[in-house]
Amino acid sequence: MKTGQIRNMAAIVTMGLILVLAAFSPVNAGQTGRLYVVGMGPAGPDLTAPRALKAIEKADVFLCSPGMPKKFNRFDEYIDPEKVAFNPWEHILGEKAGELKNTDPAAWRAGMEKQRNKVQTFVHELISKGKTVVMMDGGDPCIYGPSLHYLLEGFDPELFEVIPGMSALNAAGAALKTSLTPAGTRFVLLTAPRSLFGENMEKEDNILKDLSKYEATMVWYMSLSSMDKVIGRFRETYPPDLPIAIVYYAGYPEKQKVLRSRLDRILKDVREMDEKWLGLFIAGRCAE
Repeated sequence: MKTGQIRNMAAIVTMGLILVLAAFSPVNAGQTGRLYVVGMGPAGPDLTAPRALKAIEKADVFLCSPGMPKKFNRFDEYIDPEKVAFNPWEHILGEKAGELKNTDPAAWRAGMEKQRNKVQTFVHELISKGKTVVMMDGGDPCIYGPSLHYLLEGFDPELFEVIPGMSALNAAGAALKTSLTPAGTRFVLLTAPRSLFGENMEKEDNILKDLSKYEATMVWYMSLSSMDKVIGRFRETYPPDLPIAIVYYAGYPEKQKVLRSRLDRILKDVREMDEKWLGLFIAGRCAE
């Protein structure tokens, strides 16, 4: 084989290697899109991590509830409504979905699975085209966040990133202006009525009796709508002077309110407040 032919063949092989390496290079890999599950904080961008805001800035498509862009508008921030595809939690969360979940759990589960398939198919298609999708979750997605709990089960974890936000727990602790772990506290328990007692408060195991043996701070999410039953369980075990606080609209500067009470009068105090949902229930010495 002549020298010129060898050089030409070497050039062809080299070019082939360059093309193969380019196909698997980070630059090419970077063309693949990504899903960001972003914790937006309780009230809007003032309690949202800068990293989350950067993801929002580069988003091609948003999945969020109808109220999320309005939160940004209050802070003179702007989310292009043309980039909002749909509400990913439709048929899963909300008043009508809640009623269906209670009256016909099977129908609700079927609707939830249908919505999950819709969301995952939609996201897969977009990120395969190199698009950046941002799913805007409230607070911290990892603390009772609907995105991870309902929508992304079975979704390839290599295709998405979670950016945590300020949780209601953080905001409530700041509102109380006290440590959630005062001296002698053994642990902080984070739960919800459905987690501890079952969806319909059907579990009869006296778990609170066991917990009452220890000095603890108990933080309850989603408890205002079932306060009568929750407090009834507490009264079976805890003393009447157990300190209880409820932080309403934790992290909302214009709405936040702290109610400090105790076990023997908390139901009366709660009934005087005009809010049935957005409140974090905290029991323990930190609530004094």
